[in-house]
Amino acid sequence: MWPDAMEFRNFASGYGVWLSSTAIDTILATAAQAGRCETGGILIGRYDAEGWVAEVIEATSKPRGSRAGWWWFRRGTSGLRELLAARWADGYHYLGEWHYHPNGSPAPSGTDIVSMREISVDPAYQCPEPILVIIGGRPPQQWKLSVSVVRRETLVSLSHA
Repeated sequence: MWPDAMEFRNFASGYGVWLSSTAIDTILATAAQAGRCETGGILIGRYDAEGWVAEVIEATSKPRGSRAGWWWFRRGTSGLRELLAARWADGYHYLGEWHYHPNGSPAPSGTDIVSMREISVDPAYQCPEPILVIIGGRPPQQWKLSVSVVRRETLVSLSHA
C-alpha cells in the first residue's frame, strides 16, 4: 500500500527531491486521517553535497495549533521550533511544506504558490528555495503527489523519476 522512497526531478533546472518512505508514510497516514479536511506539515532533511538534490527524511504530521477546513489549511507552529533544533543537531533542517487537497488534484493552488513565495523571502525560515509537496485524491487507496521547488519566486514543478 505505501510506496518505497520516491524521487522527483526537473532536468532543465537540475533540481531533484528525494522523499524517504518514512516521509511518504507520514504524509499518507496524516492525509487519510484528515478525511475531507485539508491537513499538512513541514518537510525536514538535507541537501546533497552539490546542493541540487534535497533529501526529505521526515515529514511531520499536522502540528498542534493547525486549523483546517474543506478548502483551506493554516499550519500551526507548536513544537516545531524544538523539533527543528533537535534535527539541526543531527545535520537536518527545514526544507519546506506539504499539505493535502482532499478528493482533489495535487496541483498547487494560487494560494499555495503565494505562500511558498512568501516563505522563500522570509528570513525567519532561512529557506530561499522551499519545497512544496501536495497530495491529492483519497488516501490510502487513491492518491497522487506533486513536488515543486520555489526558485527566484517561481514555482518549478518536478516530475516523478
